[in-house]
Amino acid sequence: MDKIGEISVDNRNIMLYLSGKFVSMFGTNVYTFAISLYLLKLTGGISFSINFALNTVPRLVLGPIAGFFSDKFSKKKIVILTDLVSGILLIALYIYSSINTLNPIPIYITTVLLTSFNTIFFITISSAIPTLVSNDSLIKINSYDSSVNSLSNIIGPLAGGFLFGLFNIKYIILINGISFILSALSECFIDFKTYAKMKTTQADKEKSSFIKEFKDVLRFLKSQTSLLIMTLTSPLLNFIFVSVNICVPFIVIRKLSMSGKAYGSIEAIFAIGMLVMSLLFSRIKDIKKPGLYVGISMVSNGILIALLGLPSSSFLANKTALYYTIFYCVIHFMLGCFMVIINMPIQLVLQRKVPNDYLGKFYGIVGTISGSMIPLSAILYGFLIERVNNLILLLISGLIMSMVGLYYCLRKSMHEL
Repeated sequence: MDKIGEISVDNRNIMLYLSGKFVSMFGTNVYTFAISLYLLKLTGGISFSINFALNTVPRLVLGPIAGFFSDKFSKKKIVILTDLVSGILLIALYIYSSINTLNPIPIYITTVLLTSFNTIFFITISSAIPTLVSNDSLIKINSYDSSVNSLSNIIGPLAGGFLFGLFNIKYIILINGISFILSALSECFIDFKTYAKMKTTQADKEKSSFIKEFKDVLRFLKSQTSLLIMTLTSPLLNFIFVSVNICVPFIVIRKLSMSGKAYGSIEAIFAIGMLVMSLLFSRIKDIKKPGLYVGISMVSNGILIALLGLPSSSFLANKTALYYTIFYCVIHFMLGCFMVIINMPIQLVLQRKVPNDYLGKFYGIVGTISGSMIPLSAILYGFLIERVNNLILLLISGLIMSMVGLYYCLRKSMHEL
């Protein structure tokens, strides 16, 4: 294929992929935010916590299995089918809520099924990205993808809160169901085969088993020292970053007595930071020494996390609410920027280094390993937040992240990942 043909296919696939994903993610963010408010209003924090747990567990359990299926069967069919089934599931919940009073039980069931379908969808579509565009467009599609994620994370909750105040929850459920079906329709026109580099025959697929392919991925991971180190350190990094999600709202709402609106603004600024950096990355053609960028960004985020506890201490006591809001907004904007500088090079390295027939399984296994510590971290920080000085807790968390980043910086073999 000539260069002009490549650009044409790349642009078409990028447009269809991003439009479908944005519609789907926007609907999901609207639904997730609104259903959280509904559960809090209906029964208080208990049902909300249960729903949060049910939204996490299927991702950990299904990750490796989803990766296996994404590599074994047609990625296009899996992507379309999971979006379509998700849409039908939510429309079924809408019909149920129109006939009966919506209580937590059908919401829990929907959450488990929807999260399961979404896990399969995101692992499959992530592993398919290298087959959607040429190698020259990988940074572009990853940057735009991160921008879409950030944009939907900014406006989705805002729209969810607005719609929840105006309409019955069943109409928000219907909106999300329709968004999944529209996303499935756009994905029908994406070309998943143009840049496929490695293909296995149907006979090979039938002979391979889940256990064998699982061992093959682990063997490949073991042979790639830098990827192995990255995989083993990712649970620790996620464990540490949960401190931001637990400690900051506790300090802002409980200790500083600021409004929920102020905290919402702080959260939005984090997504805006990710959006800005993602757009800047879209103009970069290649990333040299990606591991060094990752290490420097980890050190920077570690320092920023350590600073988050200052307003709860005597160092920044008795300031105005506006002062604290600006303080946290500045730090969260920078955290969002550095988070993209961590995620983008890693994503690019995986897409270029991991063979296409391993990529789905690799994402599944690494995703499960990476997220394995999040529930434990949330429980631990939730326990410590009222028993340990918040400044010390965040200082220790930031120090650990900076030390991991420093390891990436000082070990030259990690610079190229």
